[in-house]
Amino acid sequence: MSIVEGIFVNGVTEALKKLVPIIGKEIVLAWGVKDKLKKLQKTVQMILVVIADAERKQLNDAAVGLWLRRLKDVAYDADFVLDEFSYETMRRCERGNRLKHKVMDFVSSSNNPLAFGFKMAKKIKIINKRLDEITEDMKRFHLQDATDNTFMVHGGSSEQRSRQTASSMNESDIIGRDDDKNRLVDILTQVIPSSTSPDTNPENVSVVSIVGMGGLGKTSIAQVVYKDEMVNKLFELTMWVHVSAYFDLEKLLTKIMESSTHNKFDAPSNFSVLVSKVEEQLNGKKYLLVLDDLWNENAEEWERLYSQLLVGAQGSKILITTRKTQVADVVKGSIPPYKLEKLQDDECWSIIEKKAFSPGGALKTANVTSIGREIAKRCSGLPLAAKFLGGLMRSRNKEVNWLSILENDIWRTPESQSTIMPILKLSYDNLSSELKQCFSYCSIFPKDWEINRVTMVQLWIAEGFLDTCNVGNGRSIY
Repeated sequence: MSIVEGIFVNGVTEALKKLVPIIGKEIVLAWGVKDKLKKLQKTVQMILVVIADAERKQLNDAAVGLWLRRLKDVAYDADFVLDEFSYETMRRCERGNRLKHKVMDFVSSSNNPLAFGFKMAKKIKIINKRLDEITEDMKRFHLQDATDNTFMVHGGSSEQRSRQTASSMNESDIIGRDDDKNRLVDILTQVIPSSTSPDTNPENVSVVSIVGMGGLGKTSIAQVVYKDEMVNKLFELTMWVHVSAYFDLEKLLTKIMESSTHNKFDAPSNFSVLVSKVEEQLNGKKYLLVLDDLWNENAEEWERLYSQLLVGAQGSKILITTRKTQVADVVKGSIPPYKLEKLQDDECWSIIEKKAFSPGGALKTANVTSIGREIAKRCSGLPLAAKFLGGLMRSRNKEVNWLSILENDIWRTPESQSTIMPILKLSYDNLSSELKQCFSYCSIFPKDWEINRVTMVQLWIAEGFLDTCNVGNGRSIY
């Protein structure tokens, strides 16, 4: 099972935890099924003790992942049955104790409490049988009590990063990229001829692409270059636009207008008018345009955008960040793509060290430092991985916690050698079970979808992920 699949299987913990108090409440109100409900409650509580260990082991044991899927299905089915109980209880309270309704309930097969109790008893018996089978299978996985585990605890912190990027970046946070920054500044501030022939004219608008795998810090280095004093002196106009997977020409031109004017821009209904506005804004100006996180490999679509940008003054530059060499090939002009390399282990450790030992974090000792340097080797040279690990190690700041990170099974997965996913999974594992469910729920939305905060919280509440009764103290859940 892949790391991403493992994230979406998780959430069983919260589904089961939610059942326990509900079962306890329904036992009091149940019609002739108290014993069956008590058995259901006892089984759920027994499984909850080891569920965290199962969620970890699923990465290296496909059978555990399948077991979790089965368990999650049963948990939701049990939830549906308990919802029926709750609904029936509310319905009977609403009807009250009027004799007429009591007589009608016993006459009607659909409202008869004895018939309802028999139906519910049958459903709970089936759920208990399924849980018995799941519990029996659980024994062969040798799952451990979560309370004995020093690494998996609730309430851990996790750094979060929005892919909707902006141009701001604190240069002191960038480690190991001084040479890259200087080279890119040189490339942007030089006028590059369109070919090696001395008779050709230089390009008015040149494209510079930064290429590298996810987590290498392409956006970060672009932000530092974008804010460089020499760059800002050279270019009359600087613009930052986040692109991502969905390449929409009209939206991109609108974003260019907004970035250049620093104001909201309502695109006209006529596309040719929008193009005229962009050309008017850029015409004759020496500009720098950053197109961050470009995925489009369609040369025709790229030409449609590029052709609208050629009105800039000589020396204008378009700086692109992308993970894909195919994209760099499509946009390439006279300047070859700039390939961003991985950091050294010592540089990754410097990033981790800065975060992990910051105020309120870990106590710096020889042993802890030694363990930390070994963890830094797990970053695969990715600065984003080092940042996530540094944040995790700051909150899980005891020596035993750092050893648990170093010895975690996640480093044995194939992805650990080439992607940032294992480090993200570690941060995910240290979220509370409630937050895990909320996080996983976001996967139903497409990449870069703008999510309304209030709407999202309402959806979480509707799904039962958040308990609004426990907010208190006048605090808003939104």
